[in-house]
Amino acid sequence: MTPGMLGNLGLGVAVLFSVAGLMAAVTAWIARDARYVWVARRAALVAFLGTLAAFGALEWALLTDDFSILYTARNHTSASPTWVKFATLWAALEGSILLWAMLQTFYTWLAGRKMRDYWTSPVALGTLFVIQLFFLINVLFVINPFTPVPNPPADGPGPNPLLQNHWMMAVHPILMYLGFVGLSVPFAYAVAAMVTRRYQTWVAETKWWLIFAWGFLTAAIFAGGWWSYEVLGWGGYWAWDPVENASFIPWLLATAFVHTAMVQERRGLFRSWNFALVTLAFAATVFGTFLTRSGVIESVHAFAGGPVGPIFLGFLLVILAVGFALLGRVSSEVRDVGAVNLWSREGLLLLGALVFVVMAFVVILGTLFPLLVEAFNGAKVSVGAPFFNQLFVPLGYAMLVLMALGPLLPWRKADPETLRVVVWMAIALVLGTGAGLALGWTLWVSLTVGLFLFNLVALAWLIWNPIARRSRALGGVRAGMSAAGWSRRRYGGYLVHFAVALAALAIAFSQSYRLDVQKTLEIGESWQVAGRTITVHALRAVEESHRYSVIADVEVSGLGTLHPRLNYYRTSRTPFASPAVAYTLGKDYYLVLQAFDQQNSQWVTLRLVVTPLVLWLWVSAILMIIGTAMILWPAGRRAARTSAAGEVTA
Repeated sequence: MTPGMLGNLGLGVAVLFSVAGLMAAVTAWIARDARYVWVARRAALVAFLGTLAAFGALEWALLTDDFSILYTARNHTSASPTWVKFATLWAALEGSILLWAMLQTFYTWLAGRKMRDYWTSPVALGTLFVIQLFFLINVLFVINPFTPVPNPPADGPGPNPLLQNHWMMAVHPILMYLGFVGLSVPFAYAVAAMVTRRYQTWVAETKWWLIFAWGFLTAAIFAGGWWSYEVLGWGGYWAWDPVENASFIPWLLATAFVHTAMVQERRGLFRSWNFALVTLAFAATVFGTFLTRSGVIESVHAFAGGPVGPIFLGFLLVILAVGFALLGRVSSEVRDVGAVNLWSREGLLLLGALVFVVMAFVVILGTLFPLLVEAFNGAKVSVGAPFFNQLFVPLGYAMLVLMALGPLLPWRKADPETLRVVVWMAIALVLGTGAGLALGWTLWVSLTVGLFLFNLVALAWLIWNPIARRSRALGGVRAGMSAAGWSRRRYGGYLVHFAVALAALAIAFSQSYRLDVQKTLEIGESWQVAGRTITVHALRAVEESHRYSVIADVEVSGLGTLHPRLNYYRTSRTPFASPAVAYTLGKDYYLVLQAFDQQNSQWVTLRLVVTPLVLWLWVSAILMIIGTAMILWPAGRRAARTSAAGEVTA
């Protein structure tokens, strides 16, 4: 059996059993017979195994240099290293959608195993089967990577050179798809809840799925920023590129839902908000896929235009129509009764959700505006970083304020003890901002420092207060700390909040205080800049199987020898810069080889970018992931009972 035969067989099996699973789910709903849910679950497993076989078949073709199928002939070269061959599967349109389909069937199978509610399970499973059928049918009939090539070439062009420049491309897309596809499960639960009119229990069931997807999206966004920082040679990690924005929009909407879901779970409020946010978050993943695969935008991240653009646009409209039609149908039943006190935990969580929704709207507006202008009058306009930064700075400040106050305030209304803590937080804000201004920092950097301390005081009180109360009750700090050890999930949330505040601090400094200079140096010449001595020792060439590289050996005093390089790939006449970065606690020293003496190798042109606190941005990402893992980590029965009791008294 060839890879092409196995791939098509696997996809055919997946489509067949997805249809069977959908029919079983529909029958279970109509007949009210749970036995058909069992059948749907087994069909989901077979569909997953079918797509897994197709995924393995494409990897088989790539790793064995089989150019008899269309995907390898267009996107693969035998000269690639093994890790590049493996990652080539998602380097182009057809393979990336196959990866999505495989993960979608995996989530459907996994979610089916976890569903326990007799009423909602058939509808939720049926929704997931419809979603996976959409992707499977596209892969099998519209953009089949296993289409045979009549006259197979001896070799192919290989993937986009930018995708070969750093190992992170073997990781970043996987994380992104795990986040994107994971949002389909909360959407399926929301559809089931609206169809069955069971408006409360779905939130508790789906919250963990959403946090799981949110964690992967968070890791993917930061991994993409690091990849951009290490590969593109421009000295930055975020450029408000349309494809970057496409991943940011569902993250913002999912973050809003995480917070409003807490209110519904605790107080039964914001039910219509949660249905809308889940629908928008999942729709945003399809919107991002449409942007990157339709050819309507130009980006280093985007795929070439293909036939799936209009199809994905239609699917996006269907998702929005179904979600909001169902919400309109039940809107009178899920409407909140009574007013919400804004000076309470639920009030601030709602305001925080509104901030995230406005952020998402700003990103959508800035991303689509150039496309709309060009569509209506043919003019080409651009919306760059100044537009986004001007709007995101005040929104970011609002987020930091609400992030500190939200967990601090009790449910329903604030008490005097909380107000005293808020006073100390305000003092920290004023002192931090004033100290920054006294040191000559800009107003917005100084205010970010103040808001960081504002959050730090709030978190310190949130962590210490329960320990102190238990210490008084049990007689000793050690006993109090031991009794408070149950709160892994709560402390995980605190860690995520601290990481967000730390990321804001790193972003503020790295965006405000950035030295960007360049100089042409003779071999052996030194350059005094940014308190460092930079000396070029040598210029050398390295031949690899898939590329040719020119490397400069540059010594930076106190940091050792760095090796910025220019990589040449046979499919492109343009060299691709691979910067060398020296990370320190205070500043990053980022060297790019801009040009060199191609005749005699006697000089090089170097670009140096010195940026403060970038390392702490990556540290904040790690802390967010750790905090998410703490939230998701299962608690023992005793811990869960203690946690529930703690929530009642909080």
